[in-house]
Amino acid sequence: MLETAYLLIKLDRSTPAEVARHVRRVPGVVEAAVTMGDVDVLAVARGATTKTLADIGHLVERIDGVTRVSVCVVVRP
Repeated sequence: MLETAYLLIKLDRSTPAEVARHVRRVPGVVEAAVTMGDVDVLAVARGATTKTLADIGHLVERIDGVTRVSVCVVVRP
């Protein structure tokens, strides 16, 4: 079963819609949406391990305009 994480992405003054399009192209990201609130883009990622999810978060951090990514791993009891 694949692990799942929510990626909470903060931006500088870049256009959130453009950044969300780039985030969707990152391998392992299954969805990305622009949000209004404390974060600018929210993404869902899936990977084989939690390390894979961290690696996906690091790839998202490299996108121009991204200032911070918090990787929140989903725990299913």
